[in-house]
Amino acid sequence: MLQAMLLAGIVAAPLGSAALFLPARRYAQNAGTWPALRRLVLAVIGTVMLAMVVAVVLRVLGASSHNLSAGVGGVVLASLVWMPVTRGWSARAHMCWASSVFLFVVYLVYSLEWTFGSHLGVAGTAGGLLLWLLEVFAALLSCAYLWEICDALGTEHWRRRITPTTPLEVADHDLPMVSLHVPAHNEPPDMVIQTLRSLLRLDYPRYEVILIDDNTDDEELWRPVEAWCERHGVTFVHLDDWPGYKSGALNYALRRLTSPEAEVIGVVDSDYQIEPGFLRRCAPAFADPWIGFVQSPQDYRDWQHARYYRRLYYSYKYFFAVSQPSRNEHDGAIFAGTMGLIRRVALDELGGWDEWCITEDAELSLRLLRAGWSGLHVDQSWGYGIMPLTFEALKGQRYRWCFGGIQLLRMHWRSMIPGRRGRENHLTTGQRWAYLAGAVQWYGDLLGLLFLIFLLAGAFNLATGGGQLFRKLTLFLVATVPVMVLLGLVRAVALLRRGTGASWRDALGAFFIWQSTSLVVARASVLALFARKAAFLRTPKTSEQTRWWEALRSNWAESALALLGFAGMAAALTKATQLSGPLLAGLLLVPTLGMAAAPVNSWAARRAALPAWLRDRRTTEYRRDRRSFAAGMATGGAVAVLGVVIAALALLFTGHHPVQTPNLVGPAQGTSAPATPSRSPAPTPSHSPTPSSSPTPTLTLTTTPSTTPSGTLSPPPTTPTPTTSPTPTTSP
Repeated sequence: MLQAMLLAGIVAAPLGSAALFLPARRYAQNAGTWPALRRLVLAVIGTVMLAMVVAVVLRVLGASSHNLSAGVGGVVLASLVWMPVTRGWSARAHMCWASSVFLFVVYLVYSLEWTFGSHLGVAGTAGGLLLWLLEVFAALLSCAYLWEICDALGTEHWRRRITPTTPLEVADHDLPMVSLHVPAHNEPPDMVIQTLRSLLRLDYPRYEVILIDDNTDDEELWRPVEAWCERHGVTFVHLDDWPGYKSGALNYALRRLTSPEAEVIGVVDSDYQIEPGFLRRCAPAFADPWIGFVQSPQDYRDWQHARYYRRLYYSYKYFFAVSQPSRNEHDGAIFAGTMGLIRRVALDELGGWDEWCITEDAELSLRLLRAGWSGLHVDQSWGYGIMPLTFEALKGQRYRWCFGGIQLLRMHWRSMIPGRRGRENHLTTGQRWAYLAGAVQWYGDLLGLLFLIFLLAGAFNLATGGGQLFRKLTLFLVATVPVMVLLGLVRAVALLRRGTGASWRDALGAFFIWQSTSLVVARASVLALFARKAAFLRTPKTSEQTRWWEALRSNWAESALALLGFAGMAAALTKATQLSGPLLAGLLLVPTLGMAAAPVNSWAARRAALPAWLRDRRTTEYRRDRRSFAAGMATGGAVAVLGVVIAALALLFTGHHPVQTPNLVGPAQGTSAPATPSRSPAPTPSHSPTPSSSPTPTLTLTTTPSTTPSGTLSPPPTTPTPTTSPTPTTSP
């Protein structure tokens, strides 16, 4: 019966996912009783149609009547159970969610039962349980990511969404006074001055601009800015040897420089060009006395001129186009720093910015929500900054976001776990889920690295004629895991394309940009669990080296893992006549390409043509940060590569005892497998569901999201593959 239900899930999940991305009719009315009834009826019809397809497939496979009923009944029951939870979604989103979760649950139950029932021995069973626990965690991450997909694409009536047409109008005399704080560190003076000029052109009756130069060590960089500010009435201060990094600078401005009349504090990064309507559009939201912060998208300029920057742009856009609107609907939006406004009284109540967290913006938004304030995300972009112009800069940024996201999890996990609202914690269930899922999704990259270890061990175990490695890589893996991996990849790329407007090629390129940073994210996710403090790795804006070997040297750890991956694929293909060989090579393909994409992206970024104004506005920040960052990354990369090799070698010599091949179709037909496995399974006919191969390494994988987020931008979806992590979450 369990095998029949697993087969039903393998059929239902791809169909449910495909339906979500098909063009759909838009209805004029989406709120009220009739739209809710329409969604319910369509969900029931969709469930019936999906059950009919499952029944046909199981009948063709010769399933017994009892098992056919179990498979169809499981699909129907899963749909009915989730209907109350997904009642605000379209029928297509409901079917995608219900069928995918059904597949995850049945697969995990089946694999656990098979692990205990296969008599693998003590070591083999322990290894199988470890792998199963990793699969459970991967399934939870996948569900968090899948929920975001279905919520973003399936919600028909947005209650809190602020689109460009949503009215937000307040009379001039009722608009709050805004104090705009612009922190800068080792930035080119011309760029900072352009940002200040754009701020002075804002169409708003009452505001001030404060420039805080945070520990810039070259006087030639900040003196021209100071002179310009004196001429144009902008408050300027240069901080020397001031603690707290960006948070410390912002606290200085809040407590010593801000006008007493200011009711709202705004933060704008020093590389942004601001549209004149920014404050007039966003500040009226504070007419609601419980709005604590308002966040508009972080957007970027001059990304169209090179393929690498175009794909990087789309990978950034995912968070504000897909993740933030979904989080905002449940009042779980993240304050992402620049292009955001905060109610001053709320900020003062909380004691200002916390200086222990390197993603102070997201940490502040969690504290605001926990204190009972609300946050609001505005869809329209009002400012355009500069993306990291080297791949190494991107890695540093991702490291900082991930480290900050795990810091947030360490310090505030008690606030995020489900529970009742109280005087100390006003977070709703939706808000807790948004922040908990966003933080935990950062571990998708680490999980992917662990799965890569299992894959490499299995490949070399297979090539050297080794025995069983925890589980059999045969038809049940052929049927289940590749389905989930493929579904994850297609969902990630399709959602990236749908949410950002990217072409299929650019969406795939954006996906692999995030995949190529998986090693640095995995390292940050581990270090953040133990390190109390981390160096604030500011994002460098340029690289001076364009030689191809610089790309390899800067990403040598990823390059080494890619070589191991290609070697593993070659080892698996030495058994090309067995089903397990090509399958294992195929499962290694995506994680290997993700690692190989690191030096490729680095080379592409170094060679990309830049506009003259970007070439001329280089700073010493890259040279200053590169040495410490590169040293840290080299150490972390060496540990990661050495760990992969040691783990693969250890697994290579475990589990040499043959076990019986799992079979889905036979039991579903009502037949049972032989009670005692033979050490040399005889070849089976070509029509048989069991492949004719000798005992092969065991591996089962499930989808892993990334996650986005994480005070960090949730990364765009990453494929549920044995490797890296899309998500999370959260602020630059």
